[in-house]
Amino acid sequence: MLDRSSLYDPELVAALARRRFEGPPSPHPQRGPHLSQQKGASLEFSEHTEYNAGDDLKHLDWKVYAKTDRFYVRRFEDERLARVMIVVDASGSMGYGGEGAGAGAGESGGLVGTKYQLAAQVAVALAACLLRQGDAVGISIAAEEPLHVMPRPGTAQLEAILETLGRRVPAGRAGLGALCESLAAKLGRNTVVIAISDFLDEEDEGLESFNLLRARGVLPSLVHLLHHDEVDLPFEQTLRFLALESEASITLDPEAVRHAYQEEMRWFVEGLKGRAAELGMPYALVRDTAEAAKKLAAVMPRLRGG
Repeated sequence: MLDRSSLYDPELVAALARRRFEGPPSPHPQRGPHLSQQKGASLEFSEHTEYNAGDDLKHLDWKVYAKTDRFYVRRFEDERLARVMIVVDASGSMGYGGEGAGAGAGESGGLVGTKYQLAAQVAVALAACLLRQGDAVGISIAAEEPLHVMPRPGTAQLEAILETLGRRVPAGRAGLGALCESLAAKLGRNTVVIAISDFLDEEDEGLESFNLLRARGVLPSLVHLLHHDEVDLPFEQTLRFLALESEASITLDPEAVRHAYQEEMRWFVEGLKGRAAELGMPYALVRDTAEAAKKLAAVMPRLRGG
């Protein structure tokens, strides 16, 4: 598990605030500057979405329930708030952190330095900046047992996001395909989805599941998160490499395969980036918080009306 100090990186939050979220926080948090979907009785009706725990019961549509025997909530369009769902990959491969991973005291030590910690720090920094300017933010954990915290505005939402990310331990498969299908049914049109993942599952390389979100009017952006070791293969001696999402393993001499490996990884990264461009999905490759501070603005153009 990760504690608050391992999740909230004040330097990354400050860097994102300077680069992407200009100006002081609004004194009226209900008045964010972005176009989005927000519940509200006095606003123009937009669409129905399936009921989720925590939705305001007064917006249940009982006529639809009488016809379908299922609960749906009426959504209303509000030009004041953006709705953002941040997806964090919590599969086993996200538990990799290189030689120094796991250093630290307490329960958070085991995940310090891992890709999952970096993904969580990025998610928290994005959420903190968006909530600060009054937008509605949620978190979705991509794992064999997924978990959704639906988008809401307010400072209390950041605490819910921190708690959700902090108690998760990466394991198993991400199941991004099934998760995207679920989100496509839950989220309203013009909601922004920011997916933070290593995209190492073969089923994710074509990004078909994210294209499904686009077809439903949900706007995906991709943060491709890899460890420096995964890109460079810097090891010098013969090692046994263990798969983190299965029981497979392989013993090899890194020096003998380094060039071929780096070329294969380059094709993987360029292929994913190119596919994202074909589908009109903003993309950023991030390997540490310094890169996150510089590159995350690239995945945010939808919030600027781009």
